[in-house]
Amino acid sequence: MIKVYFDWNVLSQMKSGEHSELKELILNNEDLLIPFSTSHINDISSSFKETSKQQDYINSDLDFISRITNDYCLFNNGKGIILDIYPPRELFEQNINDKKTFNDISIDGLTKIFENDPFASSLLKPMFNILKSLPLEDSFKKAFETPESSEVMEKIFPGLKENPTMEGFFKSFSEMNFNLNELEGYKDLRQIIQKGTEINRDKIFDTQKPFEFIEKKYDKLGFSPEHFKPEYKNAPKWFDNISNEYLKLDMHGYQEDKVKIKKGRKETFKNTTDDAFHASFASTCNFYVINDNRSYKKTKKVFEELNINTGVFKPDEFLDFYKKFLKNEDYDLDLKIMEDFLRSDNYYESKSEDGNCRTYLLPYFLFGFFNKIICFQPKENLQEILIFLSQNKPTNWFIIDKEVEKLLDRLLKHFGNDIENKGGLKENEFNKEKWKGRRWKFENLSLRLEAINGYVQLYWDFEKEKPAGNNV
Repeated sequence: MIKVYFDWNVLSQMKSGEHSELKELILNNEDLLIPFSTSHINDISSSFKETSKQQDYINSDLDFISRITNDYCLFNNGKGIILDIYPPRELFEQNINDKKTFNDISIDGLTKIFENDPFASSLLKPMFNILKSLPLEDSFKKAFETPESSEVMEKIFPGLKENPTMEGFFKSFSEMNFNLNELEGYKDLRQIIQKGTEINRDKIFDTQKPFEFIEKKYDKLGFSPEHFKPEYKNAPKWFDNISNEYLKLDMHGYQEDKVKIKKGRKETFKNTTDDAFHASFASTCNFYVINDNRSYKKTKKVFEELNINTGVFKPDEFLDFYKKFLKNEDYDLDLKIMEDFLRSDNYYESKSEDGNCRTYLLPYFLFGFFNKIICFQPKENLQEILIFLSQNKPTNWFIIDKEVEKLLDRLLKHFGNDIENKGGLKENEFNKEKWKGRRWKFENLSLRLEAINGYVQLYWDFEKEKPAGNNV
């Protein structure tokens, strides 16, 4: 199956009647796997209000996501990003409960979270009381006293100057978090960063090489922006890298988001971070469809910088690409496409001690799955050529049983029963590390569908012609 990740902006527009042709194309399309993510739920919950009208509207959004994605969700399970069934409504309710619980992250606010649990409260309350009175390091205090940094510190950590203790820090941090995500505090923070790095927002806003632009500014100052990359233990490193690079562009002024809360849709730092997370989630898919021009440009630059193998499209671009390369109504045509590519010069060649390898990268997905052909010719036997179909996979790709199930159904439908009559995929049968899938036998050709080290591949074994008179 072809994995396609849609930004909430596009899904919301579809729900409102826009992109009608694209909507009809993706609904109940068995060639596509369209996941949503926790960031989609964050987008929806940002407008949550406890009114019946608003709740009805949100419920209709969640139902639409469920209909488009069949409840396939990308989320962090604490060990990594996985793809599994997770109803949007259930995830939304959990999101709202978490938001209410951790709205106040001052020490007093954290204490209230556990006040209904006598055991936890008895353990944590004494610790919080001790924490309250602990003084901050002298470096923090000096930063408030130094003219060059005092204004910046007071904007970032409101109220901390008057109470330079851990109690003051937690209270200030909670207020800063609220200012960034609910008010327009991000605008001030971004101006501080751009002023400190001497970046002219108008010059970087639409530059062709934003990362190079930023790097030169930091080189001039004698340090690197890499020093400020946060590290999170609860998310994979690749996820953080993409999110951080996205935020780096916005903070330094490249295609920077608007920050406003007074009119229309509230736009704060939370929107930008969710857009960064969308880009990270999308890197697990073949395609990312997004309509917001600023986010579109930032994502393309980040994917180029980090060599992320996910195509970034606007809705009309993806629709056009789908019609040209992804729409499949006849798998006989797939075999013709494969034959034409093998006769063409559209390949990358690599040589090793074992032999020569030609790799053909396709815009098509043969049998709705394979977009790479590998042709290997061993040195010891130039007459023997190994050909197999594989995947030019997304950078942060993983495979689930559903994809193998659909692929196997297509192959069985086209080539008939496998030689062992195993048929379709059985429950808990697939093992991505090593799976002896299915085999088909024809007059001069055998097909092998196997999985090795996470790659599902279809091998074409051509039988050698026997010399005349040899009956062995």
